[in-house]
Amino acid sequence: MTSAAFPWKNGRPPHLPCGPGDIAENVLTPGDPDRVGLLADMLEDVTDFGRKREFAVITGTYEGQRLTICSTGIGGPSTEIALVELAMLGAKRVIRIGGMSALVAEYEPGSFVAVDRAIGDTGTALTYRKAGGKAVASPHILSGLMEAASELGLTCRPGMVASTDSYYLGQDRRYRLTGDDQDFVLDAIDHVQALGAIGVEMESEITMTVGAAIGLETGCLLGIHGNRATDAWLDDYESTQRNLLRIAGRAFSSNKRELRRKS
Repeated sequence: MTSAAFPWKNGRPPHLPCGPGDIAENVLTPGDPDRVGLLADMLEDVTDFGRKREFAVITGTYEGQRLTICSTGIGGPSTEIALVELAMLGAKRVIRIGGMSALVAEYEPGSFVAVDRAIGDTGTALTYRKAGGKAVASPHILSGLMEAASELGLTCRPGMVASTDSYYLGQDRRYRLTGDDQDFVLDAIDHVQALGAIGVEMESEITMTVGAAIGLETGCLLGIHGNRATDAWLDDYESTQRNLLRIAGRAFSSNKRELRRKS
């Protein structure tokens, strides 16, 4: 029976617009629902399950493998909802595909980062760290991303990123602070850069920490939208977004090849 503690009905979750049998074991999670539609034409045999709130879901075939793409919206709470419901519907491996701001001048917009681990103080990740989650990528997925990018001739570097719940002040974008604190500077970028972060974004810590706590293999592949060291910004993100799918989709195949080699 549906209850407040478990508000599913007929095997369907309260948030994702799909049900039993709809989700592949391999899933890509962009943030923006519009990017799900953008990437749909790169898959074959696509079923579009529609959209509820920030969650748009399709399942199709990419390079011979069944693949689901599900948007998560922005930040921790909606990402957690998507990951838990995807796992309960049969997902086994999830790769976040999204954007980041680089903190290193040499990391040009349009190139890629395969996240090996994340730092941050996001509230959702803190909750799941208490349940044993760690913001570390699955080694098989990380190596698969690097291998796939190399095969495709695309620049991809491994590295640690910092995740934050805040797009503006938490990333040193001050906007109309008033009163006694109008001159306040958080220096968040300097702080995480000193800790070794090569970029800043909003979902990687959550994806890997929640995933680890609930038994998903996870990784994060990020396209560089902007560079905070040079103030460069990528105006046209479509080709980068499509390349995120090309790398991450192929990484699942690379992952299977690596597991076969070790078996």
